[in-house]
Amino acid sequence: MFEKNGPEIAAVIVEPIAGNMGVIPGTQEFLDTLRQLTTDAGSLLIFDEVMSGFRAAYHGAQSLYHIKPDLTTLGKVVGGGLPVGVFGGRRDIMEHITPDGSVYHAGTLSGNPLAMTGGLSTLNQLNDNLYKNMTAKTTRLVEGIKAAADAHDVPITVHHVGTMWSYFFNGGDVNNFADVQASDVAYFAKFFKQLLQQGIYTAPSQFETNFMSSKHTTQDIDDTIQAFNDAFDAVNNG
Repeated sequence: MFEKNGPEIAAVIVEPIAGNMGVIPGTQEFLDTLRQLTTDAGSLLIFDEVMSGFRAAYHGAQSLYHIKPDLTTLGKVVGGGLPVGVFGGRRDIMEHITPDGSVYHAGTLSGNPLAMTGGLSTLNQLNDNLYKNMTAKTTRLVEGIKAAADAHDVPITVHHVGTMWSYFFNGGDVNNFADVQASDVAYFAKFFKQLLQQGIYTAPSQFETNFMSSKHTTQDIDDTIQAFNDAFDAVNNG
């Protein structure tokens, strides 16, 4: 497409780590190729980090892939969960936005003082050590989930990047939406209900992402792993 229509392509918008079909990380090769193609064509590369921003890493997925997009979008994680959206990027692009430029931009919640206060409070608490600890806890959790599934002979694939994690009842590779759709959603539904019985609430769809927080404790992780074991027992023996 770029070889034929490159000069006519204004921008490429992509999630570097997909989150709305579970966690599906983009490959380094794919994202590097997008960066090169857009640069050569004079197109913009826009990273949608509404899901991965401040979750995959302190500096977002772009820091993990060592790619600098031209623009980045972020979501309510910036506001500590309050409704807010953010976009930003290269100065020469942002100077086109009002009041400096001719591209008008406004919104009902723009500059909302409550959301901005929540955002500043959240940002002031984030640091590299916090993400290192949260990532370690996520790794411990997903390894425990994988071990529990293996012990019960349940085919599973578990993905995680930073604080983002999800599990698929699929014994093969899960690299795209077609792979996700091949997962056993019927088993997922039964399993989710059993997890609820154990007091554990994960994302209620095979196509959603879970997140680790700084408030989750080692005991929380141990309890969750045990709940997964008990839920596997209940579903397999039910």
